[in-house]
Amino acid sequence: MYKIPAKTLFLGKKVIFLPTCHSTNDEAAHLLEKHPVMEGTIVITNNQTAGKGQRGNAWLTEPGKNLTFTLVLKPNFLSIVQQFNLNIVISLGIVDYLNSIRKGFQVKWPNDIYYKEQKICGVLIQNVLKSNRIEYTIVGIGLNVNQLKFPEEKAVSLAQVTGEIYDLQMALNSLCEYLEKQYMQLKRGELDALRNEYLNNMYRFGEDHLYKDKEVFQGRITGISEHGLLEIETYKGLRKYNFKEVEFLS
Repeated sequence: MYKIPAKTLFLGKKVIFLPTCHSTNDEAAHLLEKHPVMEGTIVITNNQTAGKGQRGNAWLTEPGKNLTFTLVLKPNFLSIVQQFNLNIVISLGIVDYLNSIRKGFQVKWPNDIYYKEQKICGVLIQNVLKSNRIEYTIVGIGLNVNQLKFPEEKAVSLAQVTGEIYDLQMALNSLCEYLEKQYMQLKRGELDALRNEYLNNMYRFGEDHLYKDKEVFQGRITGISEHGLLEIETYKGLRKYNFKEVEFLS
């Protein structure tokens, strides 16, 4: 069903379409176990029955309405301690694509994409390590495009935001262009520019809100550490969190 994007250098030059599968990330991992896979390969499906989000959360999607795919990267120019930079470039690529259609999309740390208070896209990044480098990265992306009803109120689609229905092939092509652009910027070592852009597009950055770790507290997101920890300033001082260590409240 899906064709090769025309305007990218390598991303999507090989597309593997599966009408249905449990998880495109799992399918990509199985491919990597069998033989070398070309960088930029995309595994995409119309019906993902067991999609996963961060830390094993389920990612549910209506068949044929959204983009559910996995792309394979080879960021062997990064060390293990630099792997959060992949979250930055993937998030920014998605946000840039969506903001080219309608302004107002942001990155909710570490890599969920929000429109106002609703989630439109989830990302799951899995790294295959060799020595102290990243050999392969498997990037699962679930972008709500044309779905109009969700079991959760906090989910939203591009169609709901704009009132339009989108051609999924064209959406994939455009998204690949934005993802590749950000990835190439990372490959060139432009880390400061990428981090600044990430902060400029960050959900709740510089705003006072309630959060919860072992207690409910008020704080303000002030940045991310070198290794991607979320930094929240409170009246007790600066707190730093890894994935799933803090909950966003009101």
